[in-house]
Amino acid sequence: MSENRRYDIDWLRNLGILLLFPFHSARVFDYWDPFYVKSGELSWGLSWFIAVTSYWFMPLLFWLAGSASWYALKRRSNQEYIKDRVNRLLIPLIFGVLFIIPPQGYFAKLNHTGTAGNYFTFLRTFFTDFTDLSGYFGTFTPAHLWFILYLFVLSLVALPVFNFFKNPMRKSKHEKFNQVCSRPPVFFLLFIGLFVTQALPAPGGQNPFFFLFIFIMGFITCSHQSYQNMFNRIRVKGLAALVVLVPAWVILLQMNQDRQIFPGVDILISILRTFNVWLTLAVILGFGHKFLNFSHKAIPYMNEAAFPIYIIHQSVLVVIGYYVLKINLGMILSFFLIMVLTVLISWLIYEFIIKRTAITRWIFGVKVKPKQDKQIYSDSGLRKS
Repeated sequence: MSENRRYDIDWLRNLGILLLFPFHSARVFDYWDPFYVKSGELSWGLSWFIAVTSYWFMPLLFWLAGSASWYALKRRSNQEYIKDRVNRLLIPLIFGVLFIIPPQGYFAKLNHTGTAGNYFTFLRTFFTDFTDLSGYFGTFTPAHLWFILYLFVLSLVALPVFNFFKNPMRKSKHEKFNQVCSRPPVFFLLFIGLFVTQALPAPGGQNPFFFLFIFIMGFITCSHQSYQNMFNRIRVKGLAALVVLVPAWVILLQMNQDRQIFPGVDILISILRTFNVWLTLAVILGFGHKFLNFSHKAIPYMNEAAFPIYIIHQSVLVVIGYYVLKINLGMILSFFLIMVLTVLISWLIYEFIIKRTAITRWIFGVKVKPKQDKQIYSDSGLRKS
């Protein structure tokens, strides 16, 4: 793209991490699925909040990660990019699965069965029971760190594609490709490719092919200004369309829960959901570019803090949620107390533990910089002072 700085990518990613706090706090009270800790008092309001955010939330983070890879590869070689992915993703993933995730399983077992025994005895069963990778009842799980696992693997898998689009020898062909694909009718037809990926295997309920498609598109659309121009043009009309399409999808989904309302409705629901994902991403990127493409002194701090806070936040939330539910404060107060305490404690852990030493920064994927290096780099690959 012609822009030298894309603050909107930073803002959207950081705001996405902040959205995790109300989202996962709501999971304690929703009707849809089990969770590590679950209240006996559930809320349809929080359930629908999850329904209208969950379909686009993780796709947005993968899309932005693809965009960040475009900027990263503009100033890094393939070897440097892979080394960065190992340091930023693989090492925190291994540490997180070994030490951050197990407490979620322990308190899940306490919440659902009333007993879990000694924690260290529990660990022996946790690391050997693979019967349910969701981990909601105390079995082994990567939990929310599946995102880091997928991002690491997809970064390596997509690298040949990224190199293909970066190749200056193909610049004229890429220019024609981008000019065609950035036209709204063509771009929105690309959702068919995303729809097709959903027929492929989805281990643990998370489809790597679905997210690979989105990850690569995040890279491609960040490589040429014409895509962002298109997002800017269609954002208002796209939002108006979503006001109709998202409720239509939710209504069909709700009506189809008890019985199939007409033949082929499941396919229609899947098509509508996939198109809504595609359109929502375009609308968010359009409005994000309009309102969030500005510098702020908070960006460097948030860029550094977001990833380690992502790693620890759900374990903090599960422990807090377990004890808050025992107080019986009522659903509304419990929800806000869980959310606020999780934000506060996660931030305190980052501020006073993780960021303070080289070893804790390293195991949580935070760049360990020489003292004389005062430059701060964001995940989008843009230098900020």
